[in-house]
Amino acid sequence: MQRWLLSLLLAVGCIIAHAQTDSIYVWNKWCAKADTPLLFATANNVICVYSKTLKPSMLTVKSLDNALKISAPEIKGDTMFFMAMPYPKLGRHMRLAITNKLTKKVIRTVTFGAEEPPRPVAKIGKYPGPDVPKADVVAQKALRVGFANSLYCYPYLVKQYTIKTRIAGTDLMKQVKGPFFDKEVQRILELAPAGTFIIFTDIKATCPECSDRDLPELRIWLR
Repeated sequence: MQRWLLSLLLAVGCIIAHAQTDSIYVWNKWCAKADTPLLFATANNVICVYSKTLKPSMLTVKSLDNALKISAPEIKGDTMFFMAMPYPKLGRHMRLAITNKLTKKVIRTVTFGAEEPPRPVAKIGKYPGPDVPKADVVAQKALRVGFANSLYCYPYLVKQYTIKTRIAGTDLMKQVKGPFFDKEVQRILELAPAGTFIIFTDIKATCPECSDRDLPELRIWLR
């Protein structure tokens, strides 16, 4: 009888522990895939911790490795936030322990990977060039910023650009403030036939808490 009761208690304890682990969600706000525990070296990483069953005030977080540096956490609503950084910048062992403040038990350990984010580049829709279907170009409303072959998604915004092209023997150029395609730019894109070469140059972008920066030219062929 005692053995049966002990086995039952252990089974219940395992179920509760597993449920708590499954109810803890950890993600990098600036990673495009929330289920990928990835940190970006020399870039902005905001780690979010959310629990279905525990209030954020009932949780504590601790770095288990010297290569993972974290800031003091803040709580906003039902989520805990804190900055994280790989140091050295591509540290291999970066584990984060999330503990129940009341029981002092670790309820989840997250192991992060690290990657160096590439330089931001301008793109039209999902295309960073060079060949872009004309229908997709015409459907877009703005010049956007992305990180080629990377999950980094910090919110950069185009502040200005110049579009240059040649249509029917006539050189066309338009300087634009902001990311959007104004009426003249839209007209140029609609008039340009397949095979037209278009350059977006003098591109400047900005992001929260960072200085303006120059982006490489975006060169596309309409197809």
